[in-house]
Order: sequence, then C-alpha cells, then structure tokens
Amino acid sequence: MIATDGLMFEVGIIMLVAFIGAAVASKAKQSVILGYILAGMLIGPYISVEFFGYTYDGLVKDTEFIQLLSSLGLTLLMFFVGLGFSITKLKRTKAPAIILAMMDVGLGMFLGILIGYALGWPIVDTVFLAGVISMSSVAITGKALEEQGRFSSPETEYLLGTVIVESFLSMVLLTIVGGLMFKSNADDMNITRLVVGILAFYGFFLFLAIVVVPRTVKYFESIKSDELFVLLALGLVFLSAALAEAAGVPAIIGAFFLGMVFAETRLAERIEDRITPFRDALVAVFFIAFGMMIDLSMLRTVVPILLIAVPVTLFYESVVLSSISYLLGFPSKAATFIGTAMTGRSSEAIMYASVGSSSPAVTKGSELNPFAGAFCFIMSMVAPSFMKHSAGFTRALIRLTPKFLVYGGSLINRTMGKVILPSTIRLFERTRRLEALIAVYFIDLVFIMALQFPYDMLAFVLGGLIVAVIYATLESDMYSIVRTVNYDNLGVVTKDLGHISRYISGFVSLSLVTILSLAALFPIWWASSLLILSIYFAIVLWLSWSAYRITRTPALNIDARPVRRRPQKGQRPFQPEFRPPSPGPDPGWDLEPGEPPSARGPAPAARTEEKGDDDRWGRL
Repeated sequence: MIATDGLMFEVGIIMLVAFIGAAVASKAKQSVILGYILAGMLIGPYISVEFFGYTYDGLVKDTEFIQLLSSLGLTLLMFFVGLGFSITKLKRTKAPAIILAMMDVGLGMFLGILIGYALGWPIVDTVFLAGVISMSSVAITGKALEEQGRFSSPETEYLLGTVIVESFLSMVLLTIVGGLMFKSNADDMNITRLVVGILAFYGFFLFLAIVVVPRTVKYFESIKSDELFVLLALGLVFLSAALAEAAGVPAIIGAFFLGMVFAETRLAERIEDRITPFRDALVAVFFIAFGMMIDLSMLRTVVPILLIAVPVTLFYESVVLSSISYLLGFPSKAATFIGTAMTGRSSEAIMYASVGSSSPAVTKGSELNPFAGAFCFIMSMVAPSFMKHSAGFTRALIRLTPKFLVYGGSLINRTMGKVILPSTIRLFERTRRLEALIAVYFIDLVFIMALQFPYDMLAFVLGGLIVAVIYATLESDMYSIVRTVNYDNLGVVTKDLGHISRYISGFVSLSLVTILSLAALFPIWWASSLLILSIYFAIVLWLSWSAYRITRTPALNIDARPVRRRPQKGQRPFQPEFRPPSPGPDPGWDLEPGEPPSARGPAPAARTEEKGDDDRWGRL
C-alpha cells in the first residue's frame, strides 16, 4: 500500500510532468501524446542514468495506483471515441468509408501477422502486434487536417468517415481478441460461455440504443444541475465498463459502445462539454503511465521490428491504400492524400499494446510496449509530412507506374466512381442480388478462418463457387454502367464495351479469390501468402496489359462488333435518373420582342459529366 505522502508526491509529479511534456510537444508542433509518453519514460522506474557520480532511477517507483488511474483514463477516452461515432454522419460516406476501413484494417492485420510469424512470435503476441501496426489514428489525422487547412476538401469527409469506421472495427476486434486472450489457460476456456457473453453484451447495448435511451432522454435533459449530470454520466460509463468485464471482454469496449448509444442523442454535446476536463486529465495520466512502463533497455531489442514495421506500414498505407482509393473512384490526388493521411499511429495502437501487455497469455509484453511507443512516435512524426507532400508523391507514383497499368486503373477508376461515390446523376441501380452475394462471401470467409480441416477446405470450394456467381452478376451489372461512361480521352477505341466490363469484373473476382486463398492456406504454411500475392500481382499485370492491348489497338477492333446481350429475367431497362435543375428565370427575359435569338450571344457550352467531376475534385 502506498503511503499518503508518497501518493500525493507521485500524483503531483505526474500532473506536472504531463503539463511540461504537452507544452514541449505543442511548441514542437507534435502531438501532445508523444510528449506524455516521453515524459512518462523520464520519470518511470525503468530509467537509470548515471552522471557525476549520481544515479537517477526515476521519480515514480510504485505504479500500482497510477495503473488504476490510467485504466480510468483509457475508459473515458474510449467513451469519447464512441461518442464521436455517429451513424448519421456516415450515411453520406458509408460505402467508400466502410470499404476503405475494412481494407485498411484487414491489410494491416494481415501484414502484422506476417511480421509476427517471421519474427517467431507466439500467436497471441502476434495478434496484438498486428493490432498495433494496423490501427490508424483519429487524433493525428484530425490534427494534421486542421494544421494544413484541408477540412473543406471533398475527400476529407470520406477520410474522417474511414477513420471513424476503423475505430469501430478496432473495438470489435478487441472484443473478440480480448475475450479469447485474457484467459491464462486456454484449456480452461469455455468458448460457448464466452460467445454467449459477447452476444449478450452486444444485444444489451442494442436494446439500450433502440428502446431505453430514446425513452429516457427527456429525463436526462431535465437535470439542470451540472454536478448531478456529471455524476450520472460518469456512473453510467464505469458501470458499462464493468458490464463488459462481466461478459468476458475488455472494460473499454463497454465504454465505447455506451458512447455510441449516446452519439445519436441531443445529450452528446452536453456530455462532451461537462466530462471533457475529466477525460483530458485522466487520459494524460494514461499516456504517462504507458511511457513509465516502457523498459528503455528493451529499445535495442525492438529496433529490428521497427526496421521492418515502419517501411511496411508506410508502403501499404501510402501506396496500396492509395491505389485502392483510386480504384474506388477517387481522383489521383485525393486518393494519395487519403492513403498518406492514414499513416499516423497514436492512441488506438497504444491501447492495443496496453491491453495486450496486461494479458497473462502474452509473453512478449516487455517488447510490445517499447515497440508501440517507438512505432507511434515515428509514424506520428512522419504522417503530417507525408500528407503535406502527397501531391508530389502522386506525380512520382504516376511516372513510375507502367503506362498499361495506369490505363487499366483509369478504366476501373472511372467506372467504379459511378457505383461507389455519391453523385447527383444516378446511372446505376445496385441490385440486391449482388449485395446478398457479397454478404454470403464474407460469411464464408469467416468460416474458412474459423473451421478446422477438412471443413475449411469445403468452405473454400464453396467460396470459389460464390465468386463465380459474383463474376457473372457483376459483369452483367457493370455493362450497364460501362455503356454510359465516356472513355474517349483515355484512348478507348473498342466497339465492344464488354471488354471493359469483363476486365473490371475479372479484377474484382480475382481479388476475392486471392483473399479466400490467403485465408485457407495461411494456417497451413504462412509463407505461402507471399507466393499467392506474387501470383495475384502477375495476373493483374497480365489482365491490365490485355485490356490495354485490346481496347486501345485499332487493328484489333476494325471488324469487332458489340456483343448482343439478352436482358436478364426481371431486369429493368436502363433508365438514368436525372435531378431536375432548380427553377430560374428564362434566359431570354431581357430581350426585346421580335429580337432575333442570335442577339442573345453564343449558347453556353454543355458541360459534360466528366468535366463536372474534374471541377469538383480538382483532378489533374
């Protein structure tokens, strides 16, 4: 038990050092989180410096009480993350944001697990290492957007939606991983009880969001006293955290979902105003405590991991995610900005390291904390610079990419933009059948990862059949879009636009098959993933070259005729829907009676749809 005088001294030191660290970080135009972590390392029990015969071993020795305060701060932090997750805000950006978030988290987790396996880490430690590597930072992204004045950019809305969805996905993953990993002995783990507890946990918060909270909002609003309101709000936050622990998941998950419940109510703004001071103080303690638990002697040990993780993360965020954003329909500059903005790492990654290091099943906790601290420090410093120079990075990337690959990407970009991105002109009606097939595909993917041999192989074969049906459905739907898109400035000369629809459908189906193959073969031999990815990129290059050669070569299209297509049963004829312009005065209202129309001046040039997109996005 800590003595009273020692307790007051340690709390006072932590608060003062937190102030100094935040002030220094702000002066250096860095995130205050970095200042907290560095300050914690300087006063923690793991520092030992000798100078002039005097040995400095840190100011805080017993961290038991500090860990308790930090857990309270982390709980409040995740409550506010949930409070910012508004379903209403995502309605405008739901398709691009959800796709980008799923791709970013999935790719980051996959590469993190590959790194863990390559280093020989146990599976439990590897999962938490992957969580640290894959989780982008809402705070770093928002801070860089504010400093660079990019909040008004068209892509910023999608970027913020992506990081919000990614926060939700991180909580879902932590629910599953935390519940499974927090048992010190896997043999004693009752999986059925755990699954039932998690489902009951989600069901309870769904019941709160739909039934309880809408009926009690008026009571909360009637509380005029700020003191009573704060006490009630804090009591609900920590009780929800206790409920999560009773269900077998980390306590912070309960706080996160309670924040989501209140995010759609009128109380969200009042809760944020009244509880923010408590959150800021306790969150500072959390990051200070995290820095205190970093063993500086282990920094040399994590250098090899950093040399692998930092370049891999920068590559897959800046290049791969930017390419995915471009293929979804974003202009090249906007796509690269989205990818570079996702490179920052902060509280979300530290949260995974903090939860993982405290799990009794983790054996690499002494390395996980120093790695997370150094990794977040490096990535948080790099992210703003990458975002600032994203336009130059776009030009360099275009110059280095083969012409036929740029051409194939442009075909996909221009076509998928009509499907994914919202538009005032509705050219395509999504079919329920395709959405149902995609949902069945992801369910089958979960079965492949969860089942044992030979049932996982049966699920893999079933997934292949599902992808075949997806290809046929997607190719038919894509053709209705392709014939309405203008590809003239790309140099397309083919008379059979089915070449383009088959190329896009083949690329999407190939990507789905590759994901199935990675999920099926990774447990058997993790290194097979590298071979599968190599084959995938080779086939993508071949598909792009074939599309370039066939659709841009006049000699191959002189005698070509469009393929006759029979309308599918129940398929309605293509009828684009246009929003009527707002009523306005007659353009010729100022003409005298009998004045010839030529006196009105030249008619304004019709503005094509592609030009409209260029004006909106500022495309090169």
